[in-house]
Amino acid sequence: MELAAKIREYVEAALVDPQYFLVDVLKSSNGKLISVLLDGDAGIPIAECSRVSRTISARIDEEIPDETGAFTVEVSSPGVDRPLKQIRQFPKHIGRNLEFGTMDGKKHEGRLVSVEGDTLTLEESFKEKGKKKQLLLNTYKFEQINDPRVVVSFKM
Repeated sequence: MELAAKIREYVEAALVDPQYFLVDVLKSSNGKLISVLLDGDAGIPIAECSRVSRTISARIDEEIPDETGAFTVEVSSPGVDRPLKQIRQFPKHIGRNLEFGTMDGKKHEGRLVSVEGDTLTLEESFKEKGKKKQLLLNTYKFEQINDPRVVVSFKM
């Protein structure tokens, strides 16, 4: 089994609270850094990331041979700059602005209004030439969007 797959397995076993979940396991190009990204339905505390890190480190020390080579495992939340990878990450961002592309190559930005099953509802601004701006509610299936990100705003 590949190293990242083993670590994924260890993380899944270490996540005992159902509100927390694995987002992704990323391996650096040189293979010396494995990044484990965790999230929760309402975010994930640093203490939970630390607990999972300690748990999987112990299993790595026991079960992965030294011949694999030296590597570092980093456990954290995805951070605001990373794309949302799972539909489960969206509900906590209701009310925030998102941006993403769709399969037809168009870019979309708007306020996330709701998440129902695998469908997102976004309030988007639309302006026809010579007319006032209108707000439209549009729905998108999760599998039809790519690179969805929360738009960070520093307005006060």
